Amino acid sequence: MTMPTDFICAYFGKGSDGEEWTITARGFASLKQAEKHGLFMMPVPGCFGFAVISENEDAWILYTDYSILPDNVSVTQSDLNNYSVTTAPKLQYA
Repeated sequence: MTMPTDFICAYFGKGSDGEEWTITARGFASLKQAEKHGLFMMPVPGCFGFAVISENEDAWILYTDYSILPDNVSVTQSDLNNYSVTTAPKLQYA
Protein backbone atom coordinates (compact mmCIF):
# COMPACT_ATOMS: atom_id res chain seq x y z
CA MET A 1 0.00 0.00 0.00
CA THR A 2 1.39 3.39 -0.94
CA MET A 3 1.11 6.32 1.41
CA PRO A 4 -0.85 9.34 0.19
CA THR A 5 1.33 12.16 -1.03
CA ASP A 6 0.63 15.82 -0.39
CA PHE A 7 2.01 18.28 -2.96
CA ILE A 8 2.94 21.67 -1.55
CA CYS A 9 4.00 25.07 -2.85
CA ALA A 10 5.89 27.25 -0.36
CA TYR A 11 6.29 30.70 -1.86
CA PHE A 12 8.47 33.24 -0.13
CA GLY A 13 9.74 36.78 -0.15
CA LYS A 14 10.50 39.85 1.91
CA GLY A 15 8.21 42.68 2.96
CA SER A 16 8.93 46.40 2.76
CA ASP A 17 9.81 46.19 6.47
CA GLY A 18 12.66 43.76 5.67
CA GLU A 19 10.94 40.76 7.29
CA GLU A 20 11.16 37.49 5.37
CA TRP A 21 7.90 35.55 4.90
CA THR A 22 6.84 32.14 3.59
CA ILE A 23 3.31 30.97 2.77
CA THR A 24 2.75 27.21 2.62
CA ALA A 25 -0.07 26.24 0.22
CA ARG A 26 -1.18 22.59 0.35
CA GLY A 27 -3.56 20.24 -1.41
CA PHE A 28 -2.25 20.12 -4.96
CA ALA A 29 -2.86 16.91 -6.93
CA SER A 30 0.51 16.92 -8.71
CA LEU A 31 3.93 18.54 -8.89
CA LYS A 32 2.83 20.47 -12.00
CA GLN A 33 -0.20 21.94 -10.19
CA ALA A 34 1.99 23.06 -7.29
CA GLU A 35 4.46 24.61 -9.78
CA LYS A 36 1.61 26.37 -11.60
CA HIS A 37 0.47 27.92 -8.31
CA GLY A 38 4.02 29.13 -7.60
CA LEU A 39 4.28 30.71 -11.05
CA PHE A 40 0.88 32.38 -10.51
CA MET A 41 2.13 33.88 -7.21
CA MET A 42 5.44 35.25 -8.61
CA PRO A 43 4.00 38.69 -9.52
CA VAL A 44 3.07 39.31 -5.84
CA PRO A 45 5.15 42.29 -4.63
CA GLY A 46 8.16 41.06 -2.67
CA CYS A 47 7.81 37.42 -3.82
CA PHE A 48 11.28 36.03 -4.63
CA GLY A 49 10.40 32.45 -5.60
CA PHE A 50 8.77 29.21 -4.56
CA ALA A 51 9.61 25.67 -3.50
CA VAL A 52 7.63 22.65 -4.69
CA ILE A 53 7.60 19.85 -2.14
CA SER A 54 6.02 16.41 -1.84
CA GLU A 55 5.27 15.03 1.59
CA ASN A 56 4.05 11.76 3.06
CA GLU A 57 4.10 10.25 6.56
CA ASP A 58 7.80 9.36 6.34
CA ALA A 59 9.57 12.17 4.51
CA TRP A 60 9.41 15.33 2.46
CA ILE A 61 11.20 15.96 -0.83
CA LEU A 62 12.13 19.29 -2.42
CA TYR A 63 11.79 19.30 -6.23
CA THR A 64 14.23 21.88 -7.57
CA ASP A 65 13.21 21.17 -11.19
CA TYR A 66 9.70 22.47 -10.39
CA SER A 67 10.83 25.32 -8.09
CA ILE A 68 12.25 28.79 -8.53
CA LEU A 69 14.89 29.09 -5.84
CA PRO A 70 17.84 31.49 -5.62
CA ASP A 71 21.18 29.88 -4.74
CA ASN A 72 21.29 31.45 -1.29
CA VAL A 73 18.14 30.01 0.32
CA SER A 74 17.45 27.24 2.80
CA VAL A 75 14.18 25.27 2.97
CA THR A 76 13.17 23.86 6.37
CA GLN A 77 10.08 22.30 7.94
CA SER A 78 8.81 23.67 11.26
CA ASP A 79 7.32 21.77 14.18
CA LEU A 80 3.88 22.95 13.04
CA ASN A 81 4.35 21.19 9.66
CA ASN A 82 4.81 24.44 7.74
CA TYR A 83 7.79 25.24 5.56
CA SER A 84 10.15 28.19 5.74
CA VAL A 85 12.36 29.44 2.96
CA THR A 86 15.00 31.77 4.34
CA THR A 87 18.10 33.46 3.04
CA ALA A 88 21.17 31.50 4.04
CA PRO A 89 23.93 33.48 5.75
CA LYS A 90 26.85 34.49 3.54
CA LEU A 91 30.22 32.90 4.11
CA GLN A 92 32.76 35.15 5.71
CA TYR A 93 36.49 34.75 5.47
CA ALA A 94 38.38 35.06 8.72
